[in-house]
Amino acid sequence: MIKGEKTFCPIPWIFQAVRSNGDIRVCCQANVTKNRGVVRKEDGTAYNAGIDNLSDARNAELMKDIRKNMMSSKWSDECGRCKQEEENGLTSRRQYERVQWKFGMLDALKSTKMDGSIDVKKSPVQYYDLRFGNFCNLKCRMCGPSDSNAWFADWIELTGKNTFNDTSGEITIQDVNGKLCASDFDWPNSEMFWTQLERNIQYMEHVYFAGGEPMLIERHYEFLQKCIDSGYAKNIMLEYNTNGTTLPPRVVKLWSKFKEVRLGVSVDGMESVLEYQRYPVKWNKVLKNLKTIDALPGNIKAWLAFTVTAYNIDHMIDFMKWKIQDSDFIKINSGSIKPIITHHVAHNPPHLNVRVLPEEYKKEITQKFADFVDWCSTYDKKYQIAAQGIRNGVCKYMNSESYYNEYWNEFIQYTTDLDRIRNENIASVVPSLAQHM
Repeated sequence: MIKGEKTFCPIPWIFQAVRSNGDIRVCCQANVTKNRGVVRKEDGTAYNAGIDNLSDARNAELMKDIRKNMMSSKWSDECGRCKQEEENGLTSRRQYERVQWKFGMLDALKSTKMDGSIDVKKSPVQYYDLRFGNFCNLKCRMCGPSDSNAWFADWIELTGKNTFNDTSGEITIQDVNGKLCASDFDWPNSEMFWTQLERNIQYMEHVYFAGGEPMLIERHYEFLQKCIDSGYAKNIMLEYNTNGTTLPPRVVKLWSKFKEVRLGVSVDGMESVLEYQRYPVKWNKVLKNLKTIDALPGNIKAWLAFTVTAYNIDHMIDFMKWKIQDSDFIKINSGSIKPIITHHVAHNPPHLNVRVLPEEYKKEITQKFADFVDWCSTYDKKYQIAAQGIRNGVCKYMNSESYYNEYWNEFIQYTTDLDRIRNENIASVVPSLAQHM
């Protein structure tokens, strides 16, 4: 085995990620660190897509250090989430990206200097993570004002503050003509950014959109049209993290010009559980859009992206049974690897992480997952295999460490306060969880 294979990931060589506030970061998984994976200049300020040269950020000290660590079989702090997930039987993003890209360890060794730098002209960005601001129509419980402007009013009531901390520092929420807004999220209006991005369209192979909610952000449509007008759209795969609340006909028309479109639809359960976690979503509306997506043309693939939290882990099994028994989907999660759902554990905020749950409740959930594997055996072998993988990963992760002493009281307080603000009641949504509170 080549040195570095156990820690290698193609991301630091071929990828660039832009946060909702324009700050450049290593990747979205690096959000677990105190620095939140943000790529900074020598003066400590973040590289920002609205004002800085994107190429300069690729050889920032942090990026060089990560490359050197990977090639030396060392884990960087920014890669801690992937490391933790792999140690607990979950499939990490590092593992996923290694399968997706032909760029491997030998390519990295050939293209990287001793100090960890790369020639950005010879190695253009092939893969972008673009978040054109924080405009969103939902205020999911595990989210916050950095990634959803819909959160602003609830944040003020929840915390008593009109400010929040983001990677660029303290952000002020302002009332402008009766509308709450924060100026740091208007960076996509930068012509400098668009000039740089358009120049690199010819090299793009994969573009990932998240939010905010990309289907509601006009700049996202402008970018798609620029790709089409350039003549390179046919070479580009688009990937989305979308909440599934809206599916404009114009986006489907634009998608037809691209090589492939992959939709990860954030659906964390059915009915009241989904509506509670991803407030104020309506299950029936999402279900209608899922059925539409399931009937879209062949270049569009889709999956259910289930975010596992303390709120919905006990409901997860009922949701998977629904997917197998009653959903009637043809396209969605049709692959042999993940034929039920695609899932990931919410690491932040820690008081909503599944590790916060009481030990007795964890035992109950672990047994339910074991029973679910047995239940799947009555259907199809592929479901049983997939269920085993989900059980092994989720339960091992949940049981490997306890956040109870540190965060359980915070979980109760947060849940109680948000229930009051939104006129909801955890006891009516997840009674099995409520009885432990």
